[in-house]
Amino acid sequence: MRPSISRLASSKLIRRLEAVDTAAICDAFKATGSKAVKVMSSFMTLRTSHLAVSGRMMIGVARTVQLSEQQDFLAVLQGLDDSEEGEVLCVCTKNSTKAVAGGLFLTEAERKGLRGILVDGAVRDIATMKDNGIHCYSTSVNPYSGTVSHLGQLQVPIICGGVEISPGDIVIGDVDGVIVSDVDSLESIIETAENIVAKEEAIMTAIKNGKGLHSLTNYTEHVANTKKGIESCLTFK
Repeated sequence: MRPSISRLASSKLIRRLEAVDTAAICDAFKATGSKAVKVMSSFMTLRTSHLAVSGRMMIGVARTVQLSEQQDFLAVLQGLDDSEEGEVLCVCTKNSTKAVAGGLFLTEAERKGLRGILVDGAVRDIATMKDNGIHCYSTSVNPYSGTVSHLGQLQVPIICGGVEISPGDIVIGDVDGVIVSDVDSLESIIETAENIVAKEEAIMTAIKNGKGLHSLTNYTEHVANTKKGIESCLTFK
């Protein structure tokens, strides 16, 4: 079931997620044994690169767009028109090579309060995106735009960045990449993610103060056990 924007906004989940990062979230899913996180292809690249410097994350509810014809972005205009505050517009272009979104679209998305735009395909106007305040990811860039003649499908499951996204999924992105999960799963691992961040910050401080990385983990014991065929797990001390 699609979570309401108000549920996310009124909860502490978004603020807690903003205090970690995609790597810690993935590690938390791994540590708890949950497989409820999907990692997009590394071809999904952050085009609003100035946001990477600030460390800001993209966290929002997926609004999905499925093009009906290659190279035609009328469906993106439809999705943008219907979109609501707190959402991430996620677009499947059917392997289009021409741009289906650009600077004007991103500026309108920011005006409406969206968290970001994901395009499995091309965007353009990268130079103008440096002044935009929301994230834009795409798998390619092309200055030549497509047509606007074919209606698409909205709020249906799509493939974007190599993973399936359904309307209402939670999309999280930073400079490391983009991940997708659901509210309940994220709520179940957020404390673990916070603990991972705290431990890594402590280890980073210790390394900067002269301690070796391996002395801060059970590395020696883990290697010895592995050589003996004993089940073991590499952990922080």
